[in-house]
Amino acid sequence: MEPRLKTSKKWTAFPGDFVEQIKNAFLENFGPQLKGFDLLIEGRIYPKEIILSVGFVEKKALRQNNFEVSMDYKQDEAVDRIHDAIDVTASMVADYFENDGDIEFPSDWQEFEFEKLKVWCRHSTVNSRLEDEADRLLGLDDTGLVKGSEDEDELIPEGGEESPEETENPDVPPKDRNKLH
Repeated sequence: MEPRLKTSKKWTAFPGDFVEQIKNAFLENFGPQLKGFDLLIEGRIYPKEIILSVGFVEKKALRQNNFEVSMDYKQDEAVDRIHDAIDVTASMVADYFENDGDIEFPSDWQEFEFEKLKVWCRHSTVNSRLEDEADRLLGLDDTGLVKGSEDEDELIPEGGEESPEETENPDVPPKDRNKLH
């Protein structure tokens, strides 16, 4: 699962019990349609975006359908945005099944509006189990709480400088930012 924002490097996975709750909700709502499929739920919390991926793959098949949603969030709204992401992915999955899989979703992040919020959605066919196994074989699997880049320099956008909105404190008026108090 690739983040939408270039600055999204370090992340934390959704807690396991929360992932189980999401999985159970999808099985409850789409049980008949998911018969014969493995349901895979993955969620990541980055410093500025939340991503939820709901995927399913037929047993013994390679192609996995993933419905991914990315949302910007503020720290105190993280749980609300996760719930919004669940609603959006459920809507995508419902559309998929209502059209017998004959529906096109964007393969790159595309912005939509959902209940007056900006959400970015996409569909992929990456088999997350194969990706995880490849990472394990290459020694790239990470079992720590915070995953991703260890190099803080990688958090600086292309061009070599941090953008003003990422470094300036919005609580300090622009003319006072360079003053020591």
